[in-house]
Amino acid sequence: MAVASLLSYVAALSVATERVTELIKRIPWISSALSTRREGKLEDLRVMGVQLLAIVVGAVICHYFPATLLQSSSSAGGDPGWALCLGYGLLASGGSGFWNSALDTFRAVKKNMGG
Repeated sequence: MAVASLLSYVAALSVATERVTELIKRIPWISSALSTRREGKLEDLRVMGVQLLAIVVGAVICHYFPATLLQSSSSAGGDPGWALCLGYGLLASGGSGFWNSALDTFRAVKKNMGG
């Protein structure tokens, strides 16, 4: 799989994951648990809940909309496995930390190649 294709797929998956996660967080009976900031351990649990929600949403989107993934990967046809989709869900839910790391890596490669 080409790195550019991989990053394009993860970028699109990341945007979709973020939008769906925000939509779910706004459901009235879920909103009070996931959107309202807490103090102490309750805040830690809330943040973990939002992260887990984002991972699950990313994995589900990857699994049910795999056309780009299948076209850009070297895997044989068929649906991508849940383990692969969970990995992509983790990448998509990583947020700015993932993208900063990816950009730093590309800058280092570009610098080393003399570009």
